[in-house]
Amino acid sequence: MDATRAPRIAELPLAVRNKIAAGEVIERPASVVKELVENALDAGATEIKVELEEGGAQLVRVVDDGSGMGPEDLALAFMPHATSKLRDVSDLEHIASLGFRGEALASIGSVSRARILSRPAGAATGYEVANDGGRVRGPVEAGARQGTTVEVRDLFFNTPARRRFLKRPATELGRTVDLLQRLALSHAGVGFVVVHDGRRVFDMERDMDLQARVRRAFGADVADGLLPVLAADGSTRLTGFVAPPRLARRDTTRQMWFLNGRALRDKVLARALKEAYRGVLMEGRQPVAFLHLAMDPAAVDVNVHPTKSEVRFRDERRLMGFLIAQLRDVVRSADLATPGERMLGRLAQRGEWSAPPLRGEPALSTGDLRVFEVPGRETAWRAPAPPPGDVVRVADTYLLRATADGFEILDQHALHERVTFERLQAELAAGGVLVQRLLVPELVELAREEVALIVEQRALLARTGLIVDAFGATTVAVHGMPAGIRRADGEELVHAVLAALHAGDGPPEAATLLADTLASRACRASVMAGDVLSPSEIEALLARAAAIAHDQTCPHGRPTRVRFTLADLEKAFGRRP
Repeated sequence: MDATRAPRIAELPLAVRNKIAAGEVIERPASVVKELVENALDAGATEIKVELEEGGAQLVRVVDDGSGMGPEDLALAFMPHATSKLRDVSDLEHIASLGFRGEALASIGSVSRARILSRPAGAATGYEVANDGGRVRGPVEAGARQGTTVEVRDLFFNTPARRRFLKRPATELGRTVDLLQRLALSHAGVGFVVVHDGRRVFDMERDMDLQARVRRAFGADVADGLLPVLAADGSTRLTGFVAPPRLARRDTTRQMWFLNGRALRDKVLARALKEAYRGVLMEGRQPVAFLHLAMDPAAVDVNVHPTKSEVRFRDERRLMGFLIAQLRDVVRSADLATPGERMLGRLAQRGEWSAPPLRGEPALSTGDLRVFEVPGRETAWRAPAPPPGDVVRVADTYLLRATADGFEILDQHALHERVTFERLQAELAAGGVLVQRLLVPELVELAREEVALIVEQRALLARTGLIVDAFGATTVAVHGMPAGIRRADGEELVHAVLAALHAGDGPPEAATLLADTLASRACRASVMAGDVLSPSEIEALLARAAAIAHDQTCPHGRPTRVRFTLADLEKAFGRRP
């Protein structure tokens, strides 16, 4: 080795290290707010005020009434890896605080002009420390209220490339408010106020419970429809609310998980929620949920990602089983029928229907005819109102029957799909779906790797009623299919199975595979829209539906019925406002 050659490896200066750390932890104003508010919560704050200017790019100020810091703590506040929440390696095994890395304040100070003003309880005066892009000054004595105020100005002023990546102030504000809503929902007992450019944009009183906080953040329609969740498995507790499928959305913005007070987006928890709604939620829709999970800190590793947005569970399999079972029970205990009031409201919003004005006399008497419009037909179908228990067919697709407090309209195809699927599930639980053997095997051409995958899962497929084997390198032979599926198509079944096998993270269970494949094929075994059913067939369908545990949605999550209460009818006919 040439002794005169200068070394190429050198320790990075502290300022550079802090800016690198900031790139991992501080992405935008919302990241600053998250770190500062979590620090306030760890300090025991019961009132937190967040003030923003220009979406937070110009100013983020977080004021709390927490425990505060004295001059000794403030002297270390902007030092990297300085924290009050860890002491040795063993503490990493049971982290109970929201913050613990000791990176946030140092990272924030390295890319902004920041200052901290704090006074602990009982102290006669407060102290202030400042950090101007990595240059720390203080602490010095200063007047201060009890608690801590952190001010962050000119975010990314010394890293212009990062600042250029920020969006418009309205966009950055939206991200910050979304974050604060999650923090507010995860910490009942703490009041929050958010002010942007001098205007209050969000607040939450300290004494609001979770449901009241959901109402404040997302409105009465969501809050009033929530279903309470309360379950335990040893030291693990699950509380909160889920919403019935009719309140599902196209996005996950109303899907919130909180773990030991920490708001997070975790794939395991998201998968558990999706499984709980399997079969009652239409494809492409996302459930609405606000769920708190309390666990022994030793049972979960939060030291996975710098932003602490991902965690790792020690016993993931047991946790998944517990969550799916408990959430599924709550979801399926709800009334999943589509309420008629919502449909009438939508028609009124589109201008297609409006309630007649209130008159001195009722618009219709009990003896008048009821009119049912059948889209696509030249004349309307008319029949007297059916007495309780009678069923009226509409367009050979819908079944109308009276209920105790109104009436409901059932989709005969969707209802029969659910009945068929439940029968297939019962057969599977009893040992395997009944099989109809084919006299002549049906050949299906596939890619080589697909044939290998099918052959690998032969035993599992046999339990779901699909008997299949290799027939050469690029062909499989279907020897049998589920007996309950009429109009069965072997090629469609094989491709549906492949789609389900590719979609999972690992080898699926038979019940999951059944739900993913036979659910979609169950429609072939069901009566279709337009099929003419005899009175005895209708009676048998309704009796079979009443005998199963869940008959309010088809296996794809579509509702099997729309229910109109007497109150809905009175509103529709102008009898009540």
